[in-house]
Amino acid sequence: MRTARAQAPATYFLGVRLTSEEESLLEKFRTDHKLSNRSDAVRALVRDATEARAPATELPATLRNELEELVEDGYAHDAAGAMVLALTLGLRELARTHTEHVPALRHHARSADERRTGRTRADREGRGLLRR
Repeated sequence: MRTARAQAPATYFLGVRLTSEEESLLEKFRTDHKLSNRSDAVRALVRDATEARAPATELPATLRNELEELVEDGYAHDAAGAMVLALTLGLRELARTHTEHVPALRHHARSADERRTGRTRADREGRGLLRR
């Protein structure tokens, strides 16, 4: 069966033996990307491999272990689900902390500053009285 030609004429023939698993993965890639044949799928894979990508973020081992425990405990189906869960809960906690705790921390910092200013003023007045 003849297939549609690529934009540029292909000059090299590449014969590659694949395992049945690799062949099914290639076929899935072809159908997911709506490519007409396997040659186009291989060309697309080669083009995708040459595109610059942002480096993947490496998770610290302790965080990876925590995510794995979420999966093992049944809170998430897989590592990606555990990451989504952790981010969702973490952002919710961050928002709650920001709305509830930050004003209290600011109030505490202001009162501590007022006490420090009062002590400094009293210290200066006391030193002034001692010099008389």
